Amino acid sequence: MAKIQVLDENLIKKIAAGEVVERPASVAKELVENSIDAGATRIRVAIRAGGKQSIVVADDGAGMSREDISLCVHRHATSKMSSASDLFQIETLGFRGEALASIGAVSHLAIESRTGEAEEGTRLVIEGGIQREIHGMGRAQGTTISVRNLFFNTPARRKFLRHIDTEARHISQAIIHLAAGYPWIGFELEHQDRTVLNFAPASHKQRAADLLGIQPDGLLEAAEEAEGLHLEGVLAKPEHCGRSKGKQYLVVRGRPIYSRSMVDAVYRGFGGLLPEGRHPVFMLWLDMDPKKIDVNVHPTKREIRLAEEAQVIAGIETGIRHSLRMPDAKSFVYDRTTTAFTPTHIGEPAPLEFNPSLAFDPSAGGSGSGFTAIDKPADQLAFSLVAPAVPPMAPSHKGDDTATLQEAAQIWQLHRQYIIAEIADGLLFIDQQAAHERVKFSRAMAQLEGLAGESQQLLFPLKLEMGAADFAVFTELCEDIGRLGFIVRDFGERTVLVEAIPVDLESWGEGEVFYQLLNDARDGQASGRTWREAVVMAYVRKTRIAKGQKLSVAEMKSLVDQLLKTDEPHISPGGKPIMAKLQLSDVDRLFRKL
Repeated sequence: MAKIQVLDENLIKKIAAGEVVERPASVAKELVENSIDAGATRIRVAIRAGGKQSIVVADDGAGMSREDISLCVHRHATSKMSSASDLFQIETLGFRGEALASIGAVSHLAIESRTGEAEEGTRLVIEGGIQREIHGMGRAQGTTISVRNLFFNTPARRKFLRHIDTEARHISQAIIHLAAGYPWIGFELEHQDRTVLNFAPASHKQRAADLLGIQPDGLLEAAEEAEGLHLEGVLAKPEHCGRSKGKQYLVVRGRPIYSRSMVDAVYRGFGGLLPEGRHPVFMLWLDMDPKKIDVNVHPTKREIRLAEEAQVIAGIETGIRHSLRMPDAKSFVYDRTTTAFTPTHIGEPAPLEFNPSLAFDPSAGGSGSGFTAIDKPADQLAFSLVAPAVPPMAPSHKGDDTATLQEAAQIWQLHRQYIIAEIADGLLFIDQQAAHERVKFSRAMAQLEGLAGESQQLLFPLKLEMGAADFAVFTELCEDIGRLGFIVRDFGERTVLVEAIPVDLESWGEGEVFYQLLNDARDGQASGRTWREAVVMAYVRKTRIAKGQKLSVAEMKSLVDQLLKTDEPHISPGGKPIMAKLQLSDVDRLFRKL
């Protein structure tokens, strides 16, 4: 008997489905893209249980005939390609012809549709890849596709789906990115009968304002025409730039994409106008010859390959520079003392800060800390990092240095940045800000697991309106935000009412801190942290002591004492070393050479 066998057709469909349908958001994205390709002007998505229970996408597009409905659920059946040459001039979002067949193989799928010319519509029902019924029905022009019980016949796949709110957020993000690409189309997303997103057809600038959460008068328009390239864009004025990279959208021929080289071109376009520690906020739409774009590079089609990338990059950089030369574009410098931005003359260099640091090689593998000291000449002081005796992933064992630190009689502050403590065989240097980060992180994580943090009531509750991306993050994190000490109520239409804030939050900034918290949390999650770790880390950065803050002896001793009670006193939550040791023998050697 031959060992090689031809797989059963149903099994083939399930395998193919695994390549297309990763999670409910994959289904929603594919169906909405089909609606866009069908010329819809309004698309409504309704989901239940984060899409696990049901996803319904309805549009007012061209619709399908009975014959087309019968064919669309077969593998590699598509209206968007007819020959191999079409691969090199793709004009639509969906083109592989696998989506409906793959979705139908792992769900209960129903398609209802009618074209403008037909007297009646058609309803088709597929269950687990098997056709159950097809018949005529009365309905308006357009298409409605219902996907229920996703992965009902592949329980192993269903088991790996995340929490309902997490899956709902992924769907929300998919809709937001498509809404960025097609501002003239109205998009609505409903979860559990509650409206999450609702975008009316709009101009490019108004759609950008809706998604970025910035009023139109805070935005600049960008435009550039070059050989083979048409660029249209909207970017926040320098003073409205964000603390995170969460509000950056690139759209190439209607397709939301990610491109490091294009984003870098935007940064170069801002040049010296970008405030310190801030990132550009923008939405760019690029149009070019489809023959010069390869969209079949990545399975999710989020990355593309350009035939003339250098030309496109140069066009983006030029377009951004031209936009920022408008009369109201100014350069802003962040003043740490006043925590405000002050305008400077364009072209005037921002003041540089010299921040001395110990010479360490972060790429080297030290004894558990991930850092190692760089060899230095013998006549210089040699510092060594105080690190756990075991790798950070294992339970931490506080070494002799931290044990003797608890008994330290002398303690000083150096340049309002470092705490110096006398220990048995030398001096221990502690980065006070990194130490405070570790203390705050440990305390905040404990709050999420136990008793919620204390709140301070605002004299006047503050109403905050959010962009769609910010509101999606808030929906994901609202429970954890509440346990940190915020008291926030939903006020409808992506608006919340903040009634109280954590007692540790000294600077509220009329709500600006809340927006920054959401942006920083989104950035942290995108970089690999869990949502819980991301929001706690973002909160810690808002409540840690400021760089250069003067501490009394009592405050220093209290901080050191709290640090030593944490699980990991050697490494900050961001992965930076907290302590460095100077051996007394090294000091003695230095003086012997004089």
